[in-house]
Amino acid sequence: MKRILYPAFVFVLAAGVGGCSLFGSWGGPRRAAWRSQAESQCLSSGAVVPSDTVRPMDEVDGPGACGADRPFKVSTIGKGPNKVGLNEATAMNCPMVAAADNWFERVVQPAAEAFFGQPVVGVEHMGTYSCRRIAGSRYMSEHSYMNALDVSGFKLADGRTVRVKTGWRSADASEANFLRQVGGSSCDDFTTVLGPASGAAHQDHLHLDLARHSQGRHVCRGGDEPVPEGGRLLSFFKDDSIFPEDKIRTGSIPGGIGEGEDEPMGDPEYPQGD
Repeated sequence: MKRILYPAFVFVLAAGVGGCSLFGSWGGPRRAAWRSQAESQCLSSGAVVPSDTVRPMDEVDGPGACGADRPFKVSTIGKGPNKVGLNEATAMNCPMVAAADNWFERVVQPAAEAFFGQPVVGVEHMGTYSCRRIAGSRYMSEHSYMNALDVSGFKLADGRTVRVKTGWRSADASEANFLRQVGGSSCDDFTTVLGPASGAAHQDHLHLDLARHSQGRHVCRGGDEPVPEGGRLLSFFKDDSIFPEDKIRTGSIPGGIGEGEDEPMGDPEYPQGD
């Protein structure tokens, strides 16, 4: 009997030490079904066209529920001939690539032309994929699923770079208003937008993601005033303490950050981290 049990014990022990993927695939945490469905729908829609700057990757599965089914390695953002380079290539899932491209075309470039009279020719980011929890929370960050992008700066055609860290409260009104315009308009493309006024964790970047919030809400913070329940975000990145002549003030809509079948869907306050 001992001769039968001992090999089995050795097998289980070895698998436990060297194979998280083994037990993860059998009974460990799995990504919520809606994530795979969103990727499949995006891929079948043709919203993302593979190219030499948007390259399909193999599935990233784990550790735990982290990863994505068919992500892309992306080194540009935007559409067609209007694509611009990222400071470094990064991994994003299909819906995030599509949303980022739309956002750049619809929001960033028009704002740059309006405030600077020139286009953005490059975007700086601080990362997309990181398998971790939201700081101070039991919820996994959307970065864990390649479903988030932290944007830190925008390079203009004249060589100037407008950075969130230094431009948010810059004495140059064009920089501060540009960043608020970009941030405040981002909630049409992303379900979560967190800016400098949302907490210390976002002083140097805009966090953009496609989390699924309860009741289809968008969680958007970065300004100082809340929008009434059910209100429409206009430009939550306005700040009267900097430009008192601008009276349009909006804020955030509360929402849940559940993980589909894996985590309860509720309406907890979105934590300060991302």
